[in-house]
Amino acid sequence: MSSFSYAYFQKNEAGQEVFSFTSSFQSPRNAALEHSNGALPSTDPGVTLLNPAALRHPENASNTVALHWQTGDFADNQGMLSYTHAFGTMLLQANYGWIAYGDIEGYDEQGNATGVNHSPKSQLASATLAFPLPHFQFGTTIKVASDLLSGEVGDRTAMALAFDWGILWQPNTSRFGVGIAARDFGTMIRDYTDDGEDESYGMGETVALSAFFRPSSLPRLTLLFETNFPRYAQPAMNLGAEYALGTSFFARVGFTRTWLDLSRDVKEVFASDSRPDETNDAHFLSTGLGYENSLFALDYAFSYLAQGLGMEHRVGLRFYF
Repeated sequence: MSSFSYAYFQKNEAGQEVFSFTSSFQSPRNAALEHSNGALPSTDPGVTLLNPAALRHPENASNTVALHWQTGDFADNQGMLSYTHAFGTMLLQANYGWIAYGDIEGYDEQGNATGVNHSPKSQLASATLAFPLPHFQFGTTIKVASDLLSGEVGDRTAMALAFDWGILWQPNTSRFGVGIAARDFGTMIRDYTDDGEDESYGMGETVALSAFFRPSSLPRLTLLFETNFPRYAQPAMNLGAEYALGTSFFARVGFTRTWLDLSRDVKEVFASDSRPDETNDAHFLSTGLGYENSLFALDYAFSYLAQGLGMEHRVGLRFYF
């Protein structure tokens, strides 16, 4: 997988994307499953961040209002508001997300404190349209992202425009399904400095293939898989499992690893002398719980970050009416 990805996406472009924070606006359910659920239709509005075609609406309701919020070592105040409305078989969704990084003391070029505090903030606004086609479900999202670093003279809010799209194959069974999605295909349209020139950098530009499967012997269990191919980073494998505890409660677990790290792990096991010199550890393991009925849903996720980078907590609430 790693070789295939870098045969298409140039390795010398690694790390050159902008506004990578857009991928952090994940709902608790997405986080608990480590982003492996892009092929599984869901009433969770956050699923559009993985695959806009996977959005569904509960029966006997035309509207969904949702809020999810997270805190942790990398996000003290981050959240997203969402509204979804059903127009017949079509679904229209609007999202607004924010990250407030807190106050940061300013320093000059010599490292001396300036006495000025800065309050950097990142924001994401998006609109999604999902609708059925014969044997398929299609969805598309337009995103506008902004990032403010400081209030110094000459500095300004940088902005970027991006698009997502996704397709789900809808077989005549609920036991399995597959999907494909393209996320954050776009570019910076305004940079951070008002110098008369706007530098243009690409966003994450990730292609993702996903699938889910429900074993006939354990119909309450859903197994999930995604492999993604970012243009500017290593490809990764995401695995997840969701188990229905009755009709309303759900237990979830997810695991993610880059294909480079998986290759390294295998070579470590066999004590190979040719194992890679680099590693790309990120989220390592997540778990979560969920409750859903015809009126509302409540989700929680806990993520453990690899290599002692800390923890993240997410909570989400949505109402159907």
